[in-house]
Amino acid sequence: MTADAVDRRQLLLAGMAIAGVSVADQGALAQETGAIPAAAAAGVQQDMAPCRFGAIHYHFVKPAKPTGKLPVMCFHASPGSGLGFTRFLPFLGSDRMVIAADNPGFGLSDRPPQPSTIADFAGAMSDLMDALNLKQVDLVGSHTGSATAVELTRQRPGAVRRLVLHSAPLFTPQEIADYKVRLAGSHPESLDQAAAQLPDLWSKFARMRNELGDDVAWKVFWEMNRDPLHRGWGHDAAFAYDYAGGLKQVKQPTLILNPQESMSPVTARARGIAPNIQVMDLPWTGGLFSLHAQDVAPLVRAHLDA
Repeated sequence: MTADAVDRRQLLLAGMAIAGVSVADQGALAQETGAIPAAAAAGVQQDMAPCRFGAIHYHFVKPAKPTGKLPVMCFHASPGSGLGFTRFLPFLGSDRMVIAADNPGFGLSDRPPQPSTIADFAGAMSDLMDALNLKQVDLVGSHTGSATAVELTRQRPGAVRRLVLHSAPLFTPQEIADYKVRLAGSHPESLDQAAAQLPDLWSKFARMRNELGDDVAWKVFWEMNRDPLHRGWGHDAAFAYDYAGGLKQVKQPTLILNPQESMSPVTARARGIAPNIQVMDLPWTGGLFSLHAQDVAPLVRAHLDA
């Protein structure tokens, strides 16, 4: 295959078994970047660390003995949490530490007092690096997390060595406007309204229930609706971010993974932006870091170890 073809410790304990997911449309988009961890995500641990917005929660794996390889930080799509990488972590983490944190206001990380920006997300991840004494890292980002990875690299260029990005949100202004119109009606204005929406949203999970079973599908569903009044913050942050401008500032070797999903044509626009950027088309649909974690991990490892 060629390069182009191929939240609070008490809550932490309660959240140990909750599965994660990505993106907003509850049904179809959940399949698109869906983050459904395997039940046997062996060796995945959880912890909390301080950041500028309070506590930041993260999942991690690390090898039994140090290998000298750089740690990897994984940034999730919106809505969702680091739980979206729990199946992927053991595959990549067999020979290096791999961390998947929840963005501020998502998962079990504390919510900021006002809507976040991509710079806020990146700043919180920078705080996590400092809390864990990580001097240099490689980055993996998915959708909104792709923007977070680009921004963290822009903020701390000397601390990032290589990047792997799942999709590149190189939207035109009109595409962003269209997305905002589509998503606007999906965000409830009160908790009563959010509760009233749950039966209809759950009915849209029919496909996931058939594929995953009711138990896992319910955990995915609940993770997406954990904080319904603020779940749009991630998308708003991504839409407001100058992704193209940030990506052009990245000088590190960057691999952009482009699976068969609705953002594939948008991601393809990254070709030719800079010589350090490689776009790899992938044949898969569905959750890249969940359903296809075992296949994606070697591609990520090959780029990071090049």
